[in-house]
Amino acid sequence: MKNYDLQKLTQQIEQAAEAMFPDMVDFLADLVRLRTYTGEEGPAVERTLAELRAIGCDKVWMDSAGNALGQIGAHERILLYNAHLDTNEIADEKEWQYPPLEAVVKDGTLYGLGASDCKAGVAAIVYGAAILKKLGLDPGCSVVVMGATLEEDAEGFALRSLVERDGLRPEAVLLAEATDLTLRRGHRGRCEARVRVKGKAAHASTPQLGENAILKMLSVIEAVEKMNATLPVDPTFGQGNQVVTLIAGPRTPNSVPGWCEIALDRRLVPGETPASVTEALRSVVEPLGATVEIPIQAVRAHTGLNLDNQAFFPGWLLAEGSHLLAAGQATYQTLWKKPAEVAVWKFSTDGTYSAGAAGIPTLGFGPQEEKYVHTPEDQVNLEKVKKAAMFYALMPFMYANQKI
Repeated sequence: MKNYDLQKLTQQIEQAAEAMFPDMVDFLADLVRLRTYTGEEGPAVERTLAELRAIGCDKVWMDSAGNALGQIGAHERILLYNAHLDTNEIADEKEWQYPPLEAVVKDGTLYGLGASDCKAGVAAIVYGAAILKKLGLDPGCSVVVMGATLEEDAEGFALRSLVERDGLRPEAVLLAEATDLTLRRGHRGRCEARVRVKGKAAHASTPQLGENAILKMLSVIEAVEKMNATLPVDPTFGQGNQVVTLIAGPRTPNSVPGWCEIALDRRLVPGETPASVTEALRSVVEPLGATVEIPIQAVRAHTGLNLDNQAFFPGWLLAEGSHLLAAGQATYQTLWKKPAEVAVWKFSTDGTYSAGAAGIPTLGFGPQEEKYVHTPEDQVNLEKVKKAAMFYALMPFMYANQKI
C-alpha cells in the first residue's frame, strides 16, 4: 500500500474513532430528533451540512435536489459514500417502547425513528470522513459524503439528480444501509405497473345496460397472479414476483363502474427493463381487454425541484471479482482480522440508480441491523456505528490500492 504502514494506519484510525465517538453519538442523536419524512428533509440536511463543516471537509454544499454533500480531497477519482436522511412516517407512536423522536440511549444502543434506516449510516459516513481528514493523509482518491434525500419513496431519484443534473459522477459508490457490519453486493429491483380495464358505466338500478369493469378485472387479476410461476429467475436472487397491491375505480357507489385499475408491485432480478416487464404483462392481459403502463412517479425535493420519473428501480449485482468488493473485503480483514460476510439485500436502496441504471460499481456496508428497519423497535448499536466509521476511514486507502 503506497508508503503507508498499514498497522500504524489502522491504529491511528481506531484512536481517532474513539476520540470522536461522543461527537458522533451527539450528531446521530440530533438527526434522530428531527422529523424528516420524505420530501421534508430540510432540517436534517442543514444539520448535516453544519457537521460536515465542523469536521473540516474541503468542500461542503447542497445540490439542486437538496442532498447534503461534503468532500475530502481534490482528486478527480471520487468514492461516494451514500446514506439517506429521510424516514418512513410514524404509524402509531403508542407502539414504540421509547418516543421515536427523542433519541434515547440505553445500554449502548440508540433508539429512535431512522436510527436503523438510515441516520446511523449518515453519522458513520460523516465521521469516517472526519477520521480521514484528521489523519491528514492522501489515500489516492477523494471521498464525497452524501446525506441523501427522497430514498424511502423514490430510491435513486436524488442520486440521479446529483449525477445527471449536477454533474458529479463517482468512480464507485458505498451505501451505508443496514448490513450489520457485513458486505452487500446487490439486491432485486422493483417497479410499479398499472393495469386497467374499461367497462361501460350505467346506473346501478339498471346494471344490464352497463358492463361492470370490476367483474372484467377478476380474470385479469387471476392471470397476473399466475404469471408468478413464469417470471425471470436469477441464480443469486431467485425468481422475481409480483403482487396486486391496490385496486381503484370511479367513486360512484350507485353506478356500474366504467373502469377499474389495479397496481402491481413487481420485484425484479438484474437485467429486467421497463420494456421487458410491460411486454410480458401485455402478452397476458391484452387478450383480456386490459392495458398496461409503468406510471410516472411524482417526486418533489424539499428544495422545490420536481424529479418526476418512471416508477422503475432496477436490480443489480456487483461482480465477485470487482475491485470495489476486493477493497471492501481487504478493509474488513485489515480491521478485524477475519473475512467479511458477503450477501445481498432483501430490500431496495439508492443502488437502483448508481448500479442498476448508471452502471457505477456499488457496494453496501453499514452498522445497522436489517431486522429493526421500518419497525417500532428502530435502533442501532453505537459501538457498531463507531466500527463502521473506522471502515469508511480505511476504505479509500484500500480502494485506491486495488485500482493500481
